[in-house]
Amino acid sequence: MGRKQRLPAEPFEAEVTALDGHGAGLATHNERQLRVWGGLPGERVMARHLFGRRFRGQAETLEVLEASARRVTPRCPYFGTCSACAFQHLHDDDQLAFKQQRLFTMLDEAGAGAPESPLAPLSAGRWHYRRKARLSVRDVPAKGRVLVGFRERDGRFVMDMNECHTLADPVASRLPAISELVGELEARAQLPQIEASCGDSECALVFRHMEPLSDNDLDRLQRFEADTGLRVYLQSKGPETVTPLVEGPSRLSYTLPAHDIEMVFEPLDFVQVNGELNRSMIDQALSLLELSASDRVLDLFCGLGNFTLPLARHCDHVVGLEGAESLVGRARDNAKRNGIDNVDYHAVDLYADPASVEWPVTGAFDAVLLDPPRPGAGPLLERVAATGARRLLYVSCNPETLASDARELIQVHGYRLATAGIMDMFPQTAHIEAMALFEKN
Repeated sequence: MGRKQRLPAEPFEAEVTALDGHGAGLATHNERQLRVWGGLPGERVMARHLFGRRFRGQAETLEVLEASARRVTPRCPYFGTCSACAFQHLHDDDQLAFKQQRLFTMLDEAGAGAPESPLAPLSAGRWHYRRKARLSVRDVPAKGRVLVGFRERDGRFVMDMNECHTLADPVASRLPAISELVGELEARAQLPQIEASCGDSECALVFRHMEPLSDNDLDRLQRFEADTGLRVYLQSKGPETVTPLVEGPSRLSYTLPAHDIEMVFEPLDFVQVNGELNRSMIDQALSLLELSASDRVLDLFCGLGNFTLPLARHCDHVVGLEGAESLVGRARDNAKRNGIDNVDYHAVDLYADPASVEWPVTGAFDAVLLDPPRPGAGPLLERVAATGARRLLYVSCNPETLASDARELIQVHGYRLATAGIMDMFPQTAHIEAMALFEKN
């Protein structure tokens, strides 16, 4: 068996021809295709191989010899090392075009075909939009400080960062203070992560701790909360152990002004990460569904009621189904808080075998809104088709499963793909979210 050829350590020139799904440039060198981080299509770059098993077939840009006209200067000094962003060097319009084309390619390759009338990319809140984030924590004695931030691109190390241009401002501007705070705690080596969660006017930090905190640490955290206005929560084990450091009702909420709705949530609840884009997304959903006052609507994976309550303002009745009991409880509270009484919520395992789970709703529906997690809808599509809905609006956080579900809706259940387009929920990243409308004649 021949010895594996060693990669050269010296830099090399490469012509970048395309982008892959993670935002890396694609180039060929010595008859091998490489992912070249930091390179854009049409550019000639000086690059070097990245070494290690996890970097096989990858290189990084050292210098741009011939730049693309679409290249822009990244805002963040950590861009290229931090894993949080992939596209700060690419013009916003080109980010949207790349994601839109990737969505349509996936739909076509899956056998769903192209939408009859594409939606324009939906974009809002390009910077400091990220109201939910998981920050890693690492005590590094060699640096004499605690690092708090996103992980480096290879995932092994925590970024040494003092600023972030995608995190919501109340957290982004206090990264140094949070790092200093953790560095003063006796349990600093037992705090692996901090979850940041922001509403329209309040922010919370959930400190995951692997051992009980001392009275000194609790006092220090309480002073930090009083000084900064950031609400501190503690989490000793699973999500069910999250408790506020100082007792009191949750103040986290966001508003949907166009629909006169306020949504209250807990720090670890799922909410759409980009608040401005979320409002535009809801408005687009209502426009596409074209609801009438007599319509009956089914909202699947309804969560807190982010879509359910605006839908209820425009139709006769909405039924929301969700797998998490805690979210169903908060969805009911949000409906009551907003004076909306034409909704019903049920907790049900939407991924369970249909033969083994009693379906909590009966009768036909005029429209269905489907907002599944990354695995997609899967076996649920048969139940969706059985509702007889003339319109099905699919909100997706994974274009691959959207494409496969679209194929089934079209080829098995008789729907047609009327329109589709991306929603840029995570600007400056390669992540794609999309909305697709399916109709039955």
